[in-house]
Parts: sequence; C-alpha cells; structure tokens
Amino acid sequence: MGRALEVEIVAKEAIKPSYPTPHYLRNFKRSLMDQINYPMYTTGIFIYKVNDDDDLSVKAGRISRRLKSSLSETLTKFYPFAGKVKDDFSIECNDDGVEFIEGRANGFLSQYLQEPDHNLLSEFHPFGKEGPVAGKDSPLLIVQATFFKCGGVAIATCASHVLIDGMSLATFINCWAATARVDDHHQPSKLPASMLPQYVTASLFPASEAVSSYPLRFSPSERVEFNRFVFDASKIAQLKAEAASEIVPRPSTVEAITALIWKCTRTASRSNHGGSPRPSLLLQGANFRTELVPPLPDNSVGNCVGYAVAQTGEKETKLQDLVCELRRAKEEFSRNGLQTLLENKCLLTIQDQSIRDKFESGEIDFFSFTSVVRFPFYQAADFGWGKPIHVTFLNFVSPNFFMLMATNDGTGVEALVSLSPEDMVLFQRNQELLAFTTLNPPVDVNEAKNVSLGLRSSL
Repeated sequence: MGRALEVEIVAKEAIKPSYPTPHYLRNFKRSLMDQINYPMYTTGIFIYKVNDDDDLSVKAGRISRRLKSSLSETLTKFYPFAGKVKDDFSIECNDDGVEFIEGRANGFLSQYLQEPDHNLLSEFHPFGKEGPVAGKDSPLLIVQATFFKCGGVAIATCASHVLIDGMSLATFINCWAATARVDDHHQPSKLPASMLPQYVTASLFPASEAVSSYPLRFSPSERVEFNRFVFDASKIAQLKAEAASEIVPRPSTVEAITALIWKCTRTASRSNHGGSPRPSLLLQGANFRTELVPPLPDNSVGNCVGYAVAQTGEKETKLQDLVCELRRAKEEFSRNGLQTLLENKCLLTIQDQSIRDKFESGEIDFFSFTSVVRFPFYQAADFGWGKPIHVTFLNFVSPNFFMLMATNDGTGVEALVSLSPEDMVLFQRNQELLAFTTLNPPVDVNEAKNVSLGLRSSL
C-alpha cells in the first residue's frame, strides 16, 4: 500500500451559533432516554470527491469556510449541540460551540478507497483509535474535515449519545448540508419544517431521579477487531430465500443479514470456548419514533432508541430459526417493549433469571446491532459539491457489535462488524458467511448515486 496515510492537524476552532441562544432556551431538558443511554460517541465519516481544478489550498479554504459558516447558522437551530451537559437532567446551552478541526492528509483518497481499512479511518476523526466515553464536560459534537492531495475531503461528525441518536444525527446533517447549499448561492436560509429539529422527547419522557443505571456497561477495550462485509443485491436475494420459513415466509433484508451474522458469530465464539454450547442474547436497536401513537416525526431530536431482545439456547440454531426469533423479539417490543422500558426506566431488562445468571457469570454470548439502512445519509449529506461517494461509521468501542447500512448505490448492504480478535479470525473465514458476502472490497465510486429507498427497514 506504500506509505502509511497520516493526517496533520492544521487548525482547531470553536464554531458558535451565528446568533446567541435566547436566555429562555439556555436550560435544555434531557429526556429519560437521554439519561439512560450509554454515553459514547458515534462517528459518521462522509467521503467526497471534489472535481475542480483549483489549487488544494484554495479548494480547502473555500470548502472549510462554507462548512464553518453553514455550521454556525445550523447551530442556531440545533443550539443544544453547542452546549455542555449540566447534570443528569439538563444541558446548558451556553454557546460554547462545536469544535471544528481541519486536517491535511499526506496521501490520496484512493489509498483508502482501494482498501477501506479501519486503521486508516481512525486518522479522519479526532479520537484516533480510541473510543472515548462522553463525559460531563465533553463536547456534544466535534467535526473534523480532512483534505487529501487529490482534492477529496472526509468530513467526520463525532456525536455524543447523551443527546444524539442516529436519526438525530441524520436530521442535523440534512439541515447543515442544505444550509451549506443555500449559502453557496448567497441566499437567505429558508428550509422546510421537515428539515428543522423538533424538541419534544423530554416532555413525553421526562428525566427521572429514580433511573436505574445502564445494566450492560460496555468497557472500551483495545481488544477489538473491526471488519467490513458487503452484501450485493443478488446475494441478498439468495440469502432471503434461504432464510424463509413457514413462520416468516418473507424475511426482510435486515432480518436475513442479521440472522446470518448472528449465526456465524455464535459459531466463532463457541469454537473459541472449547466447542462448548453457549446460549446467546442479541439486542436489536429499535427506533421507537414510529411505535408511538401518534408517531414522532423523524426530525425529533434526542434519543428515541430501545432494544428488542432476541435469545437462543445452547443448541446450534438454524438460520430460519434465528430469523423467527428476531421477528418474535421485534413484535414483542412493538407490543410491550416501549412500555416496559418506560416502567423499568432502563434500556434493557432480562426477564429470565437463568439467562440473567449466565450473563452475569460470562456463560452467555452477548451481541448487539443497529440498522441505519433506512437513514438517508447519502441523500442528505450534499454540502454543495455532490453526494458522498462513501459513508461509514465508527462507534465500536467494544466487541460483539455490528451495524448495517446501505451501500452507496442503494442496492446492497454493508455490515460493519466488531468482534474480539480471536472471534474475528474465525468469523471472517466462515464459509457460510462468505457464500453471501465479500470481505472489505474496494469502494466502487462509479456506483455512487442517489440511494434507492427499496431497502428501507427499521430492523
């Protein structure tokens, strides 16, 4: 691959809202979901080819100015993002601002696109290879723009889960990018209401002094191996056909891929535990905006995520059976999960005592996943120089987590998987898995276009 790609930080600046936040908005109330969500950062990285003949320093300066001016204007609407956590119940909207970092890469964008390595991605955001917990004094949002010799740019957004979930980040990116496009034409920013944030979660789910602590703490670990697996449309169709059963005759794309990954991660874990049968739990991240009556709009900002809990016994489980269990857990969450979550004031309750005992003793495998397949990151993130050619995420501070997202052409799915190094070695060689996916192929920039909505699915 030649010389390692490195990034030199050339500037840091606090971007404040373009207008001061009014005093009556300075004390932003957090919701119950904000309280009990794990305080980690989710980093989205948006990669662009910028086709013009300008000198790199001229191009970087122009893009940086547009990003910063539009970010400043956007923060007047997303004013909590420019504040700091005051306590468990509120955010102080003091206009401290969002940290904006500018970097210069010593190489070309093609070095990453040909081999989208996790270690290279760590150069594009301020935390490097660390996965920091978002503490009380940590900023809620950090942005890094990295410019390549070829003129390409990577924009990283590091969003704290103390307030910002995946859909909230998508709403913010959509508004910021639209503001940048308007700013490019020197016109007043008049955006439709659907792009603007709604702050309603705290009134629906007030914070509580009786909140129990998050029951399943993830400790950032250095022993995490990350890999990317791409499922194309034809392989997805084959997988869905194989995953079908009388109980679930038409599994969704996300159900089929999730079941396959779950099956293969269980196999790897069992092999590394001496071949002993092990039960497992899988937490499915569930955006409950659509579960409420009436439903919340997508632009509701705040944590609106619960977890559907699927589980297996010790015996080997068929792909079709795992799909059925995923469907059962999803339907159970839709019926009772949100109410249970609110009543217990906890993101997850393990009702089965035997399962709980095995979890606490380490005798059960624990996995979690989330899907952002339906989130419009490719469509939304056009700042005026075209849609991104690649979008990816980094929030893998612990093993046994995976995320599903759409490919840049909208017809396939990328699975971003983190496991222990020992499990990853076996997982990435699993022939059942490799029959349906490709391990970390180059990013096909020729396929980047408007992403189809055909893969829309919440789980």
